[in-house]
Amino acid sequence: MRKLTVGLLLFLSFLVTLPCDAWGEDPGNCGKQFAFAESLFAESDFYRAIGEYKRLMFLCPGSAALREKAYFKIGLSYFRAKKWQSAREAFDAFLVNFPDSRMASEALYFKGMSEKSLSLHEEALATFARIIEAETGEDRGRAIYQSALVLVDMERWERAGEMLSRIPEGSTLYDSAGVFSAGLENIGNLPYKSPSVAGTLAAVLPGAGHLYTRRPKDALVSFLLNGLFIWSAVELFDDEKYVTGGIVTFFELGWYSGNIYSAVTSAHKFNKRTKESFLQGLRDRVNLSYLHDADNACNGLMLSMRF
Repeated sequence: MRKLTVGLLLFLSFLVTLPCDAWGEDPGNCGKQFAFAESLFAESDFYRAIGEYKRLMFLCPGSAALREKAYFKIGLSYFRAKKWQSAREAFDAFLVNFPDSRMASEALYFKGMSEKSLSLHEEALATFARIIEAETGEDRGRAIYQSALVLVDMERWERAGEMLSRIPEGSTLYDSAGVFSAGLENIGNLPYKSPSVAGTLAAVLPGAGHLYTRRPKDALVSFLLNGLFIWSAVELFDDEKYVTGGIVTFFELGWYSGNIYSAVTSAHKFNKRTKESFLQGLRDRVNLSYLHDADNACNGLMLSMRF
């Protein structure tokens, strides 16, 4: 018992003589841990990077600056990996833990972009509105620009144009906003197909509605199929085979109605493709990228325009 007591006292004395670093985090190791996570992020190995950022947050609770960056980069890693919901949640966590951070505006921006990618339109508009109300300069401009794009996705063309007009002259985004706004003014002049006209043509002549909506193969199939059933029904009635003729007529009514419905649907699909192609052309003409340098705490916009 005496030996056990003496041994315990010696062990406690040894612990007291240990340096403080043995009890807590080592700032040098924390820096190395963060550098390793950053190297994984730079290599686009986002999931391993997230794990290393989380490891740093656990091992280095006292390194406030590194933890702040780690929180942000976790969200950015999810964003770059296109895990929009996880990115949204990570940036929410960042904003809760670091509400006064210099990177709060960037966190809000990427949160809004994640919501935009998730088609959470109202939520994205609300997030971008927080930036518009709190920031100035390019931070505010890019939030206005992305808000306009959300409104375009919602097909609220007039409001989108009004939003783009709020970007001040002299902004990096001013010319881009002008191109987009001018394009939106012409969206009503696109070569749409009338669903009612397509249905009427299909009713008069099966297949004509599909031909009107530029689907010649479907037009040919509809014309031949309905023509065959109509011809068969006429022949059967001429041969006084009324029961069989009635059955064929019953099925033909189904094909005939389907031909009209399909023509109307084809017109809607044609209009949707036309509109989406036009909008994609606008987006391709004006390509906006947002750059963030976490090391130097600076932001940038990269704008490319095609004519």
